[in-house]
Amino acid sequence: MIRIGAAGIPLSCKDRTNRDGVIYTRNLGLSAMEIQLSRGFISREEAIDIRETADKCGIDLYIHAPYYINLTGDERNVEMSQDKIWRSMRLAELMDARMVTTHTGFYGSLSKHEAMQRMAGRLRMLRDQIKMEGIEIPIGVQTIGKPEVFGTLEEIVELCTRVRGIQPVLDMAHIHARQNGRLQEKEDFQEVFDSLAPLNLNHVVIYLTGVRYNAEGEIYHVPVRKSDMPVIKLMECIVEHDYNVTIISESPILEHDAVYGQILVDRAMEIS
Repeated sequence: MIRIGAAGIPLSCKDRTNRDGVIYTRNLGLSAMEIQLSRGFISREEAIDIRETADKCGIDLYIHAPYYINLTGDERNVEMSQDKIWRSMRLAELMDARMVTTHTGFYGSLSKHEAMQRMAGRLRMLRDQIKMEGIEIPIGVQTIGKPEVFGTLEEIVELCTRVRGIQPVLDMAHIHARQNGRLQEKEDFQEVFDSLAPLNLNHVVIYLTGVRYNAEGEIYHVPVRKSDMPVIKLMECIVEHDYNVTIISESPILEHDAVYGQILVDRAMEIS
């Protein structure tokens, strides 16, 4: 199954509430929406209202925790980061969301090995606390496009093998940018999926956008059609292997590229 949606309230949605965003997403013919908590948390009442609306509309919900997270930092940064993820998880439970995605943290003065050890330990502790509260929603850990931040594809996969209850979130633009335009052919995308084999996943969340980059990695997002990453090759790979995925558009033209992604999926199905 392939679900597609936008990261946040669609830009062309006149009424700027998450509830209206869910309804508008349905009207666009999309099937998923990511609730963004980057600008602050919502109330319990709003979370329940969103869940009820999504149930009626047949929209799968995903959550993105606040953007500034640093699980490799000092004690104060880590406590603040864990609290943000914890609060996001509680809201996700109320919304019956399928995953909560989080960023990771900076290497700083740590070696990559030390950063991995610290990241795994802190995520394991957080996961255990969340499970004690009866929340079984997975924590999604996103691949990152900047070299000073923990989150290469290889690091995220290793982290997920170390800590049960967390899953990779494949930000394809970040993978593309961090490896200087790596993703060009269908086989390149297939290698990304192949790297997930040790995790035995039955569902993968993918972020989609175009990207500008240089030798230092990601610079900024651009619309899909203005990027050198051939998204049609990604869709062909997904369709050919019948992957169960949810694709969330993070493009500057949010829902427009979500709909364009659906068009590319349809094209890929015609080719296969």
